[in-house]
Formats: sequence, C-alpha cells, structure tokens
Amino acid sequence: MISMIKIGATKLALDRVPQLAKALECDPAFLLRLAVDQSLGTTAAKAVDEIFGSPLTRNEREWITELRNASGDTDPRLTARSRTAFRAIFKK
Repeated sequence: MISMIKIGATKLALDRVPQLAKALECDPAFLLRLAVDQSLGTTAAKAVDEIFGSPLTRNEREWITELRNASGDTDPRLTARSRTAFRAIFKK
C-alpha cells in the first residue's frame, strides 16, 4: 500500500495520516499538507489553506514560540529588513 501511495497509484486517506506519520516517524502536519494536496488537488488545497491556514509542523511551532519569546510577545511586523535577516539564516 505504501508503494502505491508513493508512486501515485492510490491516495492517502486523510484519516490515516496520524497513524502513517507515526509509523514513518515524520511530522503529521507535514504529511497532512502533502495528503491534502494529493487528495484535493493543488487548487482546492490552496483554497483550504487560505481559509483555514496551513498546518504547522512541530518545528515550525518551535520557531514561532522562539519568535514570540524573542519579541516579548509584541507581534512584530515582518519588515523588509527582518525578512532579509531571516532569509540570511537559510542563505536565501
């Protein structure tokens, strides 16, 4: 079954994402984003994302927590300067 999902012969049922993520030892939010895109198609998945937001992975939640801690929970605006500094971390 896994190989069928991998090659696109079948779709991953969304209700199976938590169990499969655990078995694969990957973040369930990351796998859910992939499964929604596969299940609904890119255009519909984008609409869902615009309405509900993208599920955050554990790592992304840690980044947000650190941002809040570093800013003193001031809800800092993303400026051109801060965007440049952030991208420099990833050499982008």
